[in-house]
Amino acid sequence: MLETLQVSEFSQHINNAIARYKYLNREGLSDAESFAELDKVLEQGQKMHQQMNPSDPNYLRFYYDYLYGLDFRGHSKVVIENFTQLNIPLEKLPAYVRHAIADSYLAEQKPKQAEFAYKTLLTEKNYPDMTVYTGLYYSYIEQEKYKEAEQLLAEVDRLIPTYKYSQAKGVDKTSHPDRDDYIALQGMHLAYANHLDQAEKHFQKKVEQAPANESLINNLARVERWREKPLEAKKTISRLNGIDPIAKDTRINEMQNAQALGDIPTWRKITQNLVQYYPDDSGVIKSRKELEDRNRATISHSTTWGQSKADGRDTVSGQNGLKDREMETRLNSPWINDNYRLFAWHQDRYGEYRFGDVHDQRYGVGAEWQANRKALSAIVSQSTDGGQAGVRLDWSQWLNDHWQYQLQYNSQADIPLQALDAGEDGQSYRAAVTWQKDESRQIGASYGLTDISDGNKQQEFSTFWRERLFDAPHHITYGTVRGFYGTNSQDQTAYFSPSSHYSAELNLSHDWVTWREYERSFKQHFEAGVGLYKQADYSAKPTYSLQYQHQWQLSRTWQLNYGIGWQYHPYDGNDEQHTYGIFGFEGRF
Repeated sequence: MLETLQVSEFSQHINNAIARYKYLNREGLSDAESFAELDKVLEQGQKMHQQMNPSDPNYLRFYYDYLYGLDFRGHSKVVIENFTQLNIPLEKLPAYVRHAIADSYLAEQKPKQAEFAYKTLLTEKNYPDMTVYTGLYYSYIEQEKYKEAEQLLAEVDRLIPTYKYSQAKGVDKTSHPDRDDYIALQGMHLAYANHLDQAEKHFQKKVEQAPANESLINNLARVERWREKPLEAKKTISRLNGIDPIAKDTRINEMQNAQALGDIPTWRKITQNLVQYYPDDSGVIKSRKELEDRNRATISHSTTWGQSKADGRDTVSGQNGLKDREMETRLNSPWINDNYRLFAWHQDRYGEYRFGDVHDQRYGVGAEWQANRKALSAIVSQSTDGGQAGVRLDWSQWLNDHWQYQLQYNSQADIPLQALDAGEDGQSYRAAVTWQKDESRQIGASYGLTDISDGNKQQEFSTFWRERLFDAPHHITYGTVRGFYGTNSQDQTAYFSPSSHYSAELNLSHDWVTWREYERSFKQHFEAGVGLYKQADYSAKPTYSLQYQHQWQLSRTWQLNYGIGWQYHPYDGNDEQHTYGIFGFEGRF
């Protein structure tokens, strides 16, 4: 049996060790150093636990403090196991113990149980603060209860104080710490709900008001990165240069930004350092796993197959043929020296035409280099029928957060299958440039030239403007306007080759996150398009398109998608319909 004094001392040691951790953590020490005292106290608590039994009058008092200390140390699984063994209804436990249990449930990805535990704290007199409200907020978010989370934030705004007042004469009031935390959570909620533009404006305004606030600066940088502006985020983080010690959140932000910029050596160096400092942090764990993923082989595959028909005719003029299929598979090696990898590639194209079937298969091997948002790949391929070997080169580069260009050369271009059947081959050149404001707006243009051995030179120029039209926690809608103009130097060929043709199209796409549970999700994708197509020697006619997909995130490393589509398009003055299916997956071994 333990004396009351021993239990009281244990309780005091827990509180002292937690206070010690908070101080050392602010000074920039590692978790191992900051938690050293608490680890000793918890080790002592484990020994005391073995000496006690439920009949001991000090048993519950000790147990409550022990659970509190375990939760603060991050031993959430142990907390839940011990709480279950305690066999006492949650509502009968002291508030601080319920709080620890709620935090542990949330850490163990059991948000429903966490929500229940947090709610028992709301009626405790003078107990709820931003730590309780924040925990309850995230228990809602992790159950996809965005409406309840938003209602909670509105209620919290009314409940927490705005200012902290000093008893000292002449000392001005300051912003209350809970209010600061609320302002940060308010901005992050906008980001979680896909209102990234509003979140960025929120933090920009708050940083203007408090230009030295580390938390606000880090949150602004985080949202800028989510808006696909990593260089801007890096610039924002640099505002904290010279501050010593460097805050944990700042170091993690630097790590994640290096990853977004494709600076793999820096990303690896910071991650390895933070694994030593903060091994249990979720952001550090995720970064470590994603670095380890680069040591694993990957695969990607896509297949489309379909059939076409023309109104009142038993043949079609389009390049797809009566039936068509295209498959592409790529197997990548693990990354070598951070920036290099090898890959094997296979492509299979098939078309059924009035004169017969045409089948083209190519396989190849290649190498890829990526660094700092620049990428170069080269592949040597060969057709299975013993045709000429081909080389394809691809280059892309982001010049800054807004401009990207791409170049491509292919000595064995994907010319129409009818041309291949006639013994032709071709080479192609392509250049594209894209400007993006952020994730909400992209504008691009591309030019392509295909030189076919029958003397035909195909030229294509295309443009697009993509704009986000609607965003909500589970819904995002984009509108895209596309323009196309193409010419062929020869129009008397075995394949579709008008002397000139052009089109304009308006496309709406919508993504609905139907189900999500941490790293797994199910998304439904919808597309609908309408346009106008004009071919030389024929009048302009409308075009229509529909597509529906299921997109599964099966795990952190595996994705699957499948769907169906339909297109209505005129060729040589005749309206043709193309119905098709799609299937694809990608993942890491």
